[in-house]
Amino acid sequence: MKNRDLQEIQEQFCSSYDKRKLCSYDVEYIDSPTKPLIHQSSRFWFFLSGKATMVINGYQYPVKQNTFIAILPWDTTIITSVKEPLHFIKIVYNSEFLSDVRYNYNTSGEFLSLINPIAESPVAQLNKEEVENITSIMNQIKTEVGTESLYDVPKERILSDIYISNKLIELLISYVRIISKSDLKRIDGKSIKLDDRPAVFKYIYSHISQNLTLKILSEIFYMSESSISKYITDVTGMSFTDLVNEMRITKTVDLLTYTDMSLNDIAGFVGFADASHLIKVFTPRMDLSPAQYRDIYKAKEHIFKEKDKSISFEILSYINNHYKEDIRIIDVAERFNVSYIDVNRSLLYLVEKNFDDLLHYLRINMACELLLTGNDAIIEVATTVGYNNVKTFTRNFIRLKNMTPGYFRKNISLQKESETAA
Repeated sequence: MKNRDLQEIQEQFCSSYDKRKLCSYDVEYIDSPTKPLIHQSSRFWFFLSGKATMVINGYQYPVKQNTFIAILPWDTTIITSVKEPLHFIKIVYNSEFLSDVRYNYNTSGEFLSLINPIAESPVAQLNKEEVENITSIMNQIKTEVGTESLYDVPKERILSDIYISNKLIELLISYVRIISKSDLKRIDGKSIKLDDRPAVFKYIYSHISQNLTLKILSEIFYMSESSISKYITDVTGMSFTDLVNEMRITKTVDLLTYTDMSLNDIAGFVGFADASHLIKVFTPRMDLSPAQYRDIYKAKEHIFKEKDKSISFEILSYINNHYKEDIRIIDVAERFNVSYIDVNRSLLYLVEKNFDDLLHYLRINMACELLLTGNDAIIEVATTVGYNNVKTFTRNFIRLKNMTPGYFRKNISLQKESETAA
């Protein structure tokens, strides 16, 4: 697998403008095959129209009107063919937060799992009655959270998180009931297994608190350690260790946002040796310490206040002039006396990118120019455009360009030379 075939790892957050949101609602349209995606957050897709073929975790499924799909963290998907354009509702939600909620609903004292059935049967075809039920729940979620791509942000209502949690539980229960019918476990009873290897990501994520090693994975998946290591790097651009840390940080972010757990407790829960180890890995990855992150994004009620529209352009101009510096969203928010949600909402409206996406976009584009026109080492390029370390630079370069900086420099340069010679 070449560098340009790296799979995109989607962001873990449900919303582009508010990292604390439990859930977002949107409508999407796809008329051609997609690139492979690895999802860090759970989601539901309900297809209103269209015909296509989708591969989920190595299994191939037909997709059509009234198909209902449930995706869990670190599932891999790709739409391999589109016969008729797909029009579908997308609900992205935080399943880690709901893991605690599930037990509050379980009065029998028995183990309750809504996730395991979904993992076994991620696709269902709905009948008329089921369609009415699912669309009703989704419309209620839409009313509560707004439509993500329209930057429609309703004023937060009292007990909104509890209301949304209830609606997500309704969706989960409805889905589990649907797939419990034996004739609906696979669409039309058909499913084609193409590749076992995507299960590696799911296993790592599900056992992230354990001391995982390549040897353990080798014994479980009947693959050599070198084969597993190569597969992880080929697909994600990360080493096994970096991937494990990425998953641990994903869970750490949720725990910092939605709980009051101490850093030592969080460290033990997600697999770090102790709080010091967590801080050491977390801080360079997020550009904030765990304490700083919790202070900024701790889930609590915020009131959005409409600002003069000129501030939006001032914010954009400021970021464009200072992206090479150690700039953070909290600094921008304080400078312009707005909340970080205001910053993201303004940027989404102007350039369809939130603060993090815009910052990486500007830095990586400049890095591309430096890689092609200069001879500085990659680590020097990373520092020049504003990154504190080469790992963060490389991860974001891969995410935006689907190849490593080294591959980009070598192959794009060679291509330009050949074009000149011609």
